[in-house]
Amino acid sequence: ECAICKNWFPDKKVTVDHIVPCGTLRGPEDLAGFITRLFCEVDGLQVLCSCCHDIKTKEDNLKTKEGRNVQNNN
Repeated sequence: ECAICKNWFPDKKVTVDHIVPCGTLRGPEDLAGFITRLFCEVDGLQVLCSCCHDIKTKEDNLKTKEGRNVQNNN
């Protein structure tokens, strides 16, 4: 069952997703936080259908990009 749309899908149509995105590796200073988020506990993961995963990933990437823009403007 997809955690977002609540529909049921076959195994090949779902993805295990990090609830809190792992982030990006833009430099060595990002490594520790990335590793911590990547290797999270099971309760930090969710099952999403391919469509919902694509939408969430795009939203997560946009938030990350916006966060970098705010940091660069300060």
